[in-house]
Amino acid sequence: MVSLYGKFTRLLELEVESLHDELEMMLDTLDERCANHEITDYVRNENSAVLRNELMGLEDFLRARLGPAGESADKTSLEEIAEEAREFLRARMRARDYVPALYDLVSRRIDKIVSYLRLPGAS
Repeated sequence: MVSLYGKFTRLLELEVESLHDELEMMLDTLDERCANHEITDYVRNENSAVLRNELMGLEDFLRARLGPAGESADKTSLEEIAEEAREFLRARMRARDYVPALYDLVSRRIDKIVSYLRLPGAS
């Protein structure tokens, strides 16, 4: 049987991958809007730099995982697991200087997972 921690981390990985895909679509949209003269090169480049920083942060977050399973295996509370994920993200962001918006993007996905896992039969 998969632990609550295991379910949470698997769902978080899927959510972060989905978010990554959404940000890549936004990059494509910037290129299209610039080609159609809806935005300037300057605007595209500035927004592209932010999106690429967020993408790097997501890729780093996925590669790093949340941490040693032994450390988190004792966590039985969904709230403890979610807070550990948030703290892990904050630490990665501080260490690598990713844009602050990344925290909110991932934190909303964490909230979504917590809400799902609270549903009867989900955990």
